[in-house]
Amino acid sequence: MKNNTAPRKTLTAVLAVAMAAGLTGCGSSLAANTNNYFTNVSSILHTLQTNGKQQAASSSTVSNDGSQLATPTDFTVDESGNYSFTGVENAKYYLLYFCAPDATGDNDSFIYTSEPIDATESNTYSGKCSDEFDYAFGSYLAKVYAFPDLTDKEHSMSKGATAEYSCSGNQSAPELNYYWNTFDGTMGIQVANLDVYEFEAYPDKVDITFTNTENSADVVTLTMENVTPDNNQLDTDALTAGATYDVTAVSTSNSEYVLNQTSDTTKVAEGLHLGESSVMTAGYSYSDGFANNIFNWPRVCESFDLENGGVAGVVVAAPEVGGGTCDFVATPVSSGDGNYTYDLIAGLYTRSGKLELKADGTFTAELEGWGPVNSSEYSGSWIDNGNGTATLSYDPSTLVIK
Repeated sequence: MKNNTAPRKTLTAVLAVAMAAGLTGCGSSLAANTNNYFTNVSSILHTLQTNGKQQAASSSTVSNDGSQLATPTDFTVDESGNYSFTGVENAKYYLLYFCAPDATGDNDSFIYTSEPIDATESNTYSGKCSDEFDYAFGSYLAKVYAFPDLTDKEHSMSKGATAEYSCSGNQSAPELNYYWNTFDGTMGIQVANLDVYEFEAYPDKVDITFTNTENSADVVTLTMENVTPDNNQLDTDALTAGATYDVTAVSTSNSEYVLNQTSDTTKVAEGLHLGESSVMTAGYSYSDGFANNIFNWPRVCESFDLENGGVAGVVVAAPEVGGGTCDFVATPVSSGDGNYTYDLIAGLYTRSGKLELKADGTFTAELEGWGPVNSSEYSGSWIDNGNGTATLSYDPSTLVIK
């Protein structure tokens, strides 16, 4: 199943990773689900470490000497993803797994897992799989296991009850981020809703169409093929600088689990002018290549206050400094004859800096870094918006790391 991209793991492997990492989270939904379980409910950790009868994850090698819990019965998953099963005596909780269709052994790896389903007096259980965890379109072998209380030294986990399940649905229309680099005349395009496709099916292709609003003959169609988290960007120099475009996008999937082979059409932008200022959506990701990738320089600031200064651009901070955003803040120093000078600071890892807007429409900027951040210089162009603000366009090719 090519669309199920979460890594497959046995509970043994997950336990080893969780213990080695101090139970810190990973990026995938599988890791998040597993980490939530280990963080919030310590029973499996305790059981695996202290109960000699308990075996590592879904192990088919457990010999049933009378201590192993009975296997849950009447386990079904219907076409809408609703599950039900009957519990067993001495169970404290249950775990629900989605595995590959051929993962029939109790020791085979899983793709998605639920948090614990607590035992109840009625001993009958039902719910919706999608309420337990998110999963992609595809076919699965669902499994449910019973676990004893962590203080129970007399019982070990059960074997798994299984049920087949297939999930299909409509693919969502693509959402795009883009960056017009006015300095080299290139447009960068990224698929923005990968988090949605992760739990549907990644498109086999996304077609993006640029239509010149003043010249119907100027139509540029681009195709991004085999979209994945590692393949979600294309760049083009085929657009006309100075022109204005309407932009649309549509995705196509050949997956047997996708009901609409072609998605709805997305209106990405209307009247997008590719002028002398760069244009960038807030979600567009990039790296300027700083040591340890601590932070980037901005690419665009559309409404910089010439008289009062303020934020001269915003970037996304790297995980090493806590993530989130980082403002580049300029404080006025002097102005005159169309020139403006500001002190510049960015985040916690720069000591001092300077931003100079020159009367010829260019600017230079510099920051003195410390700790993990290198000192650096940047330059670009600026355009007076006529309302007391300016648009700053940073030229990526001018970055100098000291």
